[in-house]
This record gives sequence, C-alpha cells and structure tokens, in this order.
Amino acid sequence: MKWNRWCAAGLLGVFGCHGSPSGDLVLGVGGSGDISLPYTAGTGYSWSLDQEESEGLSYVSVSESGTTLDNADLLGGPGQSQWLLKGRSPGTAMLLFEYRRPWEKDTPPAKTRRVHVEVR
Repeated sequence: MKWNRWCAAGLLGVFGCHGSPSGDLVLGVGGSGDISLPYTAGTGYSWSLDQEESEGLSYVSVSESGTTLDNADLLGGPGQSQWLLKGRSPGTAMLLFEYRRPWEKDTPPAKTRRVHVEVR
C-alpha cells in the first residue's frame, strides 16, 4: 500500500492518520489527523473552509487549530495554518479551502486547496 493513500490499518481506529502532500487523508471513525496550509503573516490573507463547495461534511469535523511562523524572528513572514480533522462516520468528504482576504468578498481566492478525506 502507498503511504500517501492509506495508513496502516492498526493506526486508523486508534490514532487516525496525518495528511499527505497529495491532499489525501484517511481517518478511522473517532480518529483525527491534521493538515497544514502555507500562508504569509501580515498580508491579510488567511485560509478558510468553503462549506458550500465542500462535500461530505457530515463524515468529518473540521476546525482551525492555529497558526505557526516558519521563523519566529521574521515578523510578517511565511507560516503554516493548522487544521484538525476528525472522523465522524464512514464516508468520503472533499474539503475546499480558500486563501483570501476576508473583507474582499467579491474577489476570487488567491489560492485553493482540495483535501479528500476517507473515513473508515
């Protein structure tokens, strides 16, 4: 089995599994995993989950768990937006994250990221 597609069966039910660069995540029911999305502090841009365009949200819960800077000494520099995903019930979800300035409602997002989640 490929790691970026599946996790060891024993880990699924107990711990969940972390995401891969491909945007795939496999979780057990009750398990959790996290994803990191790159951002630049000080620009006004942030990541948000587009709930209207995402699918299968009944199978997974999604919450933002904070941000970290890649270099704490560099204010306004690159960092990571951390998101926690938890498996609710068996099924498949497609999450759409958007990188935008919250006040620019009519402007398309600067970036998007799709994450496919399978809950077993």
